[in-house]
Amino acid sequence: TSHFGSSFHWAPSSVCSCLSSSCRSSTSVQPMVAVQMGERRPPPLLPPRRRRAAAYAAPLTLLILGLGLVATCITVAGSAAFSIGISSRATCGSSSGQSSHHSSIIRRSVANGIAPAGTIMGQQNLPQRIFGDIGAMLSAPLRLMRLTKITKELVADLQERRKNKGSSEGNTAEKSGATKTLKAFLPSYVRSHVIARTNPESFRDFMNTTLNLIVDSISAKAPYPFEPYHQAVRGPEVDHYTWGNDFFRSMVKYRVSRVEGLEHVKSIRDSLAAGENVVLLANHQTEADPQVLSLLLEEHGHGDLAEKTIFVAGHKVTTDPLAIPFSMGRNLLTIFSKKYLNTFDENEKEAKSARNRETVTEMQRLFKEGGHIFWVAPSGGRDRATGEGGRFEPAKFDEQSVGLFFLMGQKAEKGKGPKTRYFPLAMWSHRLVPPPEGTAADVGEERSATRAAIGIEFGPELEPQAVGGRKGMPKAAEEAVRRHYDHLDSLLK
Repeated sequence: TSHFGSSFHWAPSSVCSCLSSSCRSSTSVQPMVAVQMGERRPPPLLPPRRRRAAAYAAPLTLLILGLGLVATCITVAGSAAFSIGISSRATCGSSSGQSSHHSSIIRRSVANGIAPAGTIMGQQNLPQRIFGDIGAMLSAPLRLMRLTKITKELVADLQERRKNKGSSEGNTAEKSGATKTLKAFLPSYVRSHVIARTNPESFRDFMNTTLNLIVDSISAKAPYPFEPYHQAVRGPEVDHYTWGNDFFRSMVKYRVSRVEGLEHVKSIRDSLAAGENVVLLANHQTEADPQVLSLLLEEHGHGDLAEKTIFVAGHKVTTDPLAIPFSMGRNLLTIFSKKYLNTFDENEKEAKSARNRETVTEMQRLFKEGGHIFWVAPSGGRDRATGEGGRFEPAKFDEQSVGLFFLMGQKAEKGKGPKTRYFPLAMWSHRLVPPPEGTAADVGEERSATRAAIGIEFGPELEPQAVGGRKGMPKAAEEAVRRHYDHLDSLLK
């Protein structure tokens, strides 16, 4: 029987029907003769609709197979182009005169497989980029499914391990606002790694470290004890500096991010090489500003400069459980900002003020030592959307904060110590981790994060004599930062 066996039977009644119909020609009788002789019966004609479907079936099948083949070729070509880009980027340091330290940073970030797209995009030619983009787009759904599955497995494993340790810690963490923020943040964060083409196995290792660091910080009975001068924790178990950079690496839109004023970075390097100090007077927009500085300077061969930078850090980033693991990876001078000092009661305020004096003593020692670069936000807090139409703009500088650094530089130089130079630095990073709408900086505040463009712009050195010395420096610094920020804003908004 034919493949129509179950729906068509050669019964005697059908023979009679055929013979008594209008189909009495020899061609009508021929099939019956063939059957009587034991020959194979030709299949009956299909209905018109099924005939049309059968006519299109073969071309459609070929088309689908062709598209699948093209997609596979594009994906393979994209991967090859991506690999070429990685190779060229890893070796470009020596050929372009960049430092060997920068080359090692690039090789490390590519080797660990975290957000390699952002690291090598700038070194790919147009065909490589096009093939890579198409291949990434076609494979994105599958990669999202895989990274989501990995994340769920890690979270389940972490919950099980913590449950076995005891329920008290788990319950405390579960009730924490920081835990809720982490849960809400994870889905969009996983998608950022899909876009940045993070290798799945690298993602597993990285997310395992990330979840353990953050959950341990959230559930800790006491926060990490930061010293007045904290030096970055670079091991042995976790390199917090590299981990912090990798955490934000997938969230940066590198193609539209900007670094301006690189010619002034050379002057900064020359000053440090001569044993002089450099103070970067900057505005401050997000808790990720240290990582923003590192990621953008890495792209231009100055990653080691960000590694050396000592950040003046307020109490929030050294006491908030979500911020602590990132702060541990930075060189910090820890203070309690004057902007928030009055929120404490008298006894606690005095204790915090005493801690600030210890930090100032350490700061003075570093200025006398020489060869250090400091980042300070004289506003004492993050910028807010206070401009026209909700535009973010630099907050007003505190004159005493600028004056303190100016006096320290003068004191070190008068004591036959090194000279201190001052440079304005504009930071444009508010879309990455937007600050809360209000001005209060409560520990445990809700956070959100998204993939975004970022930017920094260095300005020329502020000569103390040219700007009016100690009295003129605060105004000159604020005006310079605002001017450079406006330029960045025009490029990035």
